[in-house]
Amino acid sequence: MLNILKSDFYKLKKSKAFLVCTILCIAFAVLMVTAMQVGMNQALANPNSNDPEMMQFAEMASQASGIWALTYFLPMGFNIIFVGVFVAIFVSSEFGFGTMKNTLSRGADRIKVFFSKFVVCSCAALVMLFAFIVALLTAGSILWGFDPSGIVTLSNMLGMISLQSLMIVAFTALFVFISMTMRGTGGAIATNIICVTMASTLFGAISMLFGGSINLSDYWLSWGVSKLATLAPPSGDVVQGILIALGWGIASIVAGTTLFKKIDVK
Repeated sequence: MLNILKSDFYKLKKSKAFLVCTILCIAFAVLMVTAMQVGMNQALANPNSNDPEMMQFAEMASQASGIWALTYFLPMGFNIIFVGVFVAIFVSSEFGFGTMKNTLSRGADRIKVFFSKFVVCSCAALVMLFAFIVALLTAGSILWGFDPSGIVTLSNMLGMISLQSLMIVAFTALFVFISMTMRGTGGAIATNIICVTMASTLFGAISMLFGGSINLSDYWLSWGVSKLATLAPPSGDVVQGILIALGWGIASIVAGTTLFKKIDVK
């Protein structure tokens, strides 16, 4: 297992996809904050405007800060899209290039191979998450100050980051499962992106078909990312988010290892 991990971490170190996706996380964070500032400037320059969008920008200008930028943009999950793309490339490409076949032909245990991919991809996902968070905080603090209202404490900041880390690891487990199962880079990228951008809508539509008594999207990972991207989430949301992350993460690992043991790697 240790040798497999060393090999995968070496591949991560050399991965251009990891570098590009991390840079894009940072770039998108800075771009979103900058675009928000432009919108606020336009709204403040036209205080008598009746445009609802301009009125919303003007209202946000009064509460903008680095912390506000983090809690406003983090729930959107743009960084998770790049994690999905990276995992698809990192995992699925090994099937396309024949690397996976060579690894297994040397007697590597399939369960250990799967867990190695999961561990390494989780580390990469956490790096991307932290890069996204730091970029949002830095850009927002430069423009509006870090925390003018004094609402942040070390404990609630660490709590939010810890919960978001748990959600991103659960997403990574799902992405690894999908990528290991599909084995094609293009299909894995598309499926991973759909999981981030459209799954909540699909679950909501399915719920409506059955009367809407239970909203399935409330049990999807994106729900946890959105609800827990705050400094003081309700305890009920915290418990539900943790259970959702553990449920999807464990299910993805179990399903992934089970299927990977059975598929024929060519």
